[in-house]
Amino acid sequence: MYRKLTNLLVILLISTTTFAARNNNTITGKVIEKDNGKALSYATISVHDKDSKVVGGAISNEEGKFTVEKLMNESYKVKISFIGFKDTTILIKASDSQNVNLGTIALSPDATTLKSAVVTAKIPVIEQKLDKIVMNVSEAVSTQGSTALDILRKAPGISIDPSGNVLLNGNSVQVWIDNRPSNLSGQDLEALLSGTDGSTIDKIEIIAHPSAKYDAEGSSGIINIRTRKNFAKGLSGSLRGSYDASPYNSELFSNVNGTVNLNYRSDKTNTSVSYSPKYEESYDIFKSTTDLGSGLILKGETLYESINKRYNYRLSHDYFINKKSVIGVIVSGLGRNDKDNTNDDVTGSTLSKNGSIIQTNKTAIDSKSNFDNIYTNLNFTHTFKDNQELTLNADYGYYDIGSFSYQENHYFNSTGGVATLPEIFRSDSKQYLNIYSAKADYEQIIFKKVKMEAGAKFAESLTDNDLLRENKISGNWTKDNDLSSLFNYKENIIAAYLSGAIQLSPKVSAKAGLRAEYTISNGDWISADTTTTKKYVDIFPTAFIGYNPNKNLMVALTYDMRIQRPNFNQLNPFRVYVDANSSLEGNPNLTPQYTHQTSLSFIYKQHFSVGLHGQFSTNTIIQNTNFNPETGAKYLYWDNFGKLNFYGGFFNITELGLTKWLTLNAGLFAAYVTNKTEGYEKESFFSSLNLNTTVTLPKDTKIEVSGFTNTGMPYGYFKVEPLTEVDLGIKKGMLKNKGTLALNVFDIFNTMRSRASIDNGMINGYSFCSKWKSQRISLSFTYRFGNGKAAKVRKVGESEEAKRAESDTVNN
Repeated sequence: MYRKLTNLLVILLISTTTFAARNNNTITGKVIEKDNGKALSYATISVHDKDSKVVGGAISNEEGKFTVEKLMNESYKVKISFIGFKDTTILIKASDSQNVNLGTIALSPDATTLKSAVVTAKIPVIEQKLDKIVMNVSEAVSTQGSTALDILRKAPGISIDPSGNVLLNGNSVQVWIDNRPSNLSGQDLEALLSGTDGSTIDKIEIIAHPSAKYDAEGSSGIINIRTRKNFAKGLSGSLRGSYDASPYNSELFSNVNGTVNLNYRSDKTNTSVSYSPKYEESYDIFKSTTDLGSGLILKGETLYESINKRYNYRLSHDYFINKKSVIGVIVSGLGRNDKDNTNDDVTGSTLSKNGSIIQTNKTAIDSKSNFDNIYTNLNFTHTFKDNQELTLNADYGYYDIGSFSYQENHYFNSTGGVATLPEIFRSDSKQYLNIYSAKADYEQIIFKKVKMEAGAKFAESLTDNDLLRENKISGNWTKDNDLSSLFNYKENIIAAYLSGAIQLSPKVSAKAGLRAEYTISNGDWISADTTTTKKYVDIFPTAFIGYNPNKNLMVALTYDMRIQRPNFNQLNPFRVYVDANSSLEGNPNLTPQYTHQTSLSFIYKQHFSVGLHGQFSTNTIIQNTNFNPETGAKYLYWDNFGKLNFYGGFFNITELGLTKWLTLNAGLFAAYVTNKTEGYEKESFFSSLNLNTTVTLPKDTKIEVSGFTNTGMPYGYFKVEPLTEVDLGIKKGMLKNKGTLALNVFDIFNTMRSRASIDNGMINGYSFCSKWKSQRISLSFTYRFGNGKAAKVRKVGESEEAKRAESDTVNN
């Protein structure tokens, strides 16, 4: 927040200065912290003439470097400043002011200035960079009382599929937290994001085209959630409490959660601790219709009511060995215990022919599940000299995932009599996962103007899966050998990359790289006496070129190739029943999905961006469905589909001030979608629209109205129906900007529900609708204490494989 304030102040100063004719003289330099020698990004550099007027300025970049251009050959005073540090002023005489390099400028901390600083300036909620979109979510009204998942839903091009996966322009992405993967996907990623307090987030970076140094995993880039970090010495932190309620069928479902964040920084250490517990009462109602032909219709309804207890934690500690070396450790974890019960008065199905009931089914399901994990990272960074750095990472993750379910299915004929004996069974699933990885990253300037990056990585994943299925026969529990299963999986990935970036001219920059990954996997389905082994090498190119003809226009052309390997549960061949007529199953024969994507974008005055985007996927990983044409029973399984292509474009409006008190953010993505595999092809138009308006009122009060809508599109054999939501929030600052009270209403018009249909030729048709606790009202209060200011995020803890350790819940 302080960095953006300095940026804003410099722009305001420069905009009020009368510009005279200038030469091409420049002033360059680098800003660092005096205490530890680390680069100080976002420092303000202002150049003053003899009359003390500001005639030029700049902001230091991530490496602390700055360049002030187009100056006349005169005497100047150069002022370097950053909130929390003492200002430094350097005098340049006319005789030596042409193309001056000020060298390294070390700023000393100023604790007195920092303590008295109160920031009230406006910071843009969304910034359009050349290679990514940055959302400053800490400034959005809806951040208070929201979770990370709520905030992501409002990001340009972002949507959440029914299984909890995060999509960018219709394709899945990796979700990172503080430059390291979240290690989760599907419902467990959704649980983590739902349990992450929105007020702890500083920025969200949408990186559509990651460079070669990033793992190639993911079909559509990376979303990096950057949390608030401490930069000032001493203790700081925040406390947050929230309560929300959601009505459904005369019942009130409550949610209580909180977050504690503590940060402490000294001369030699930087420590951060966060803990977020959550208690949630929820519901999910699922309705389906299956048309079997010849007038035979099966209608099902399942109402789950659940109590979820979750927590997540994170500890990070950095120790500054000296000005050039830092060692750090990160420990994070997630715990979840869910208890789900069906409403027996509602849950069941009806089979009818030409409108007459043939058979009814009543289903009762009691289930409980747990997800516990701990993930650790040890990292070391050494800076040899300017632009020469080595970073080492070692990671270990352990996951304990369990699920127990008890189910009864009772069948009745058209007159209400017992049709067949009841079906009673229970299942107990256990999964243990160990992940080890090590990587090294090196960067250096070569040939004086090329930034070279190189690195290597090794990762190993080991999973142990055990499913016990038992049927109750004549009052006794008997093991079902056909549905019980043992499955072990091992995967090794060896990777290396090389990339280079160069400033070809003051207006043209370019970057290109190659990444190679060698994968060895072995799936041992013990109970079926089947082994699946795969070995393959992939080369992933990336290319970027940017052109800045003037200060108002940026043009970028990008290309990259990515891979989406099946996650561990998608490979697991276990069959799990979710109601009387539905089951889901993994597929050990799944192969990776590959995606090529390219974009041409034009960015004008940081308010408007427009561009073309193409995305082309093969071996698309989808859920497929098999049906019993007589009973309507179905099971969903993971499969490789074929080709899924997007030919489209985007248009974004970023932080456009319509008036002094009204600001607009909007994003539109539209594409022609083709969905094709052998014997099947669907085409459609897809669009996604995000709108956000903020009204600024006196006395530190803001009102925000936001919403999004996605049109339907084909995805595999499914046709996904449109999705829309509108939210309203109001935020009031108090206690001298240390406290924030927020009231939010989510899904005002109660329109959020997942709807889809399928037509794969096996039956006449199948459709479903899922409704969950989306409409709710939330009241939260956040209190901040101590000195807090965002620090530069170190490039550590970037293990990828653990994100594939998920516990999928498939919408039947």
